[in-house]
Order: sequence, then structure tokens, then C-alpha cells
Amino acid sequence: MKYINLSSYIKSSLHVALSLWAFCCVFAMQQGFDLTISLQCAIFGFGWFGYQYFHFIVPALVEKRWIKLPQAITLLSALVIGFYGLVTQTTTVWLIFVFVGMITILYALPFGAHYGLRYIPTLKIFIVALCWSTLATFGLYNLITFHFALVATKAIIWILVMIVPLEIHDLVRDAPTLKTLPQVLGIRAVKLLSYALILTVAVLALITSNSIMLAGVEIAMLVMLAILIFKVKTDRQKYITSLLVEAIPVLWLGLSFMALTYF
Repeated sequence: MKYINLSSYIKSSLHVALSLWAFCCVFAMQQGFDLTISLQCAIFGFGWFGYQYFHFIVPALVEKRWIKLPQAITLLSALVIGFYGLVTQTTTVWLIFVFVGMITILYALPFGAHYGLRYIPTLKIFIVALCWSTLATFGLYNLITFHFALVATKAIIWILVMIVPLEIHDLVRDAPTLKTLPQVLGIRAVKLLSYALILTVAVLALITSNSIMLAGVEIAMLVMLAILIFKVKTDRQKYITSLLVEAIPVLWLGLSFMALTYF
């Protein structure tokens, strides 16, 4: 029963939506910015809807079947939260969300089993990194150009490395035509590449964070991610891997808040 509840929670995309929300909040926190509640709602709501679009809407349209009532309720809930947060935002923010939304739609098109950007060899991981990093950094436009470039680069690398354990886990299930990084480089090589990228992010954390405490928390999260990558196996239950990887930004946000509050 616990496994069923866990799988239902992961399949609802609520966990990954919380992960996206936390990732965006912690990047703003590191630069001394406060995301408004409305903007947080927009990020969480539309992020939740975007993942449900991929997991619920596209399969239903391809298979020409109705969406189940619980799925319809969660889809509607996500849209309500998203539009509640977006309605008071500026035109620029609307355009950014439209851009990310269009990328999400193109990521998986409801015209057949293999239509969309995710089926272009090797591109899938970079599309996800683009969407997450855009939402995490667009509110930091007041930063000087060079500093913003470093923060954006750090965000992109963070997402690329976070996806690696999921792609390693799916190695035996993914079609060979997808050309994911583990398929192209092999598990050992992609793990070594991930460790190098993690070291790069650690350096960027020390450079870009406006607090040594926040940089320390981020480096601790990078160590945790490195351990997950080292331990990941292709035969582990996917829900466990997804739960652990996607929980990192949530834990990161919580520890960062505690570091600023109590230290």
C-alpha cells in the first residue's frame, strides 16, 4: 500500500512541481531577491500543469480516450493556481511563461507516440534544463550581465546533473533512438562527466551566492547529488529514484531558509 501511495504521488507530478518551485525560490534567495507569492503560484501551478500535460493529456489524446476524473481535478487545480499567480504579472512575465509553455507543448506533441522535441536524439535533457533555468533566473534581471550569466549557467548545469540519475535509471527502458547521455557516453563516462560538472557548480556557488552560508548549503546538496549519481542503478524502482532526486531542491530551500534565519 505504501508503494502504491508513493507511485500515485510521483505520477501526480506534484513532487516534481514542488521541486521546480523550490529550485526557483532558492536561486532568488541566493541573490537576495524575494519571489512574490503570486509569482511563486504561477511557477508552481504552471509547472505542475506542464508535467501533467506530458503524463496525462498527451497520452489521452494519442490513445483517444477520456482523462480520468482525479486527473482532471489535478489539472484544473494546477491551472487555477497558475492563472491566480500570473494574472497580476507584467507583460514581460506573461511572455516568458508563454515561451516556456510553447517549449513544453513542443516537447511532446499529441499527434502520435513519437512526436515532439523529446524524441530528437540527445535533445531532451537540454530542453528540460532550458525551461527550468529560464523560470529560475528570469526574475534576476537586475543583476549585472556577467553575474547573471554565471547564475544562469549554474542553473542549467544543476538541472543537467539532476537529470543524469533519472536517465541512467531509464537506460534499459529508453528507445536507442533517443540517444540519451548514458546511451551515448555509457554509464561510467556520464557519471565522471557529472562529477566534473558538480565541481564546476560548486565553484560557481562560491562565486555567485551572496552568503557563504548559502554557498555551503548548496555545496552540501551537490555532495548529496553526487552520492545519488554514484549509487543509482538501472534496476531500482523509478519512483524511489525520482523521489530522492526531486527532493533535493526542496531540502536545499529548507536548509537555506534555516541558514539565513538562525545563523
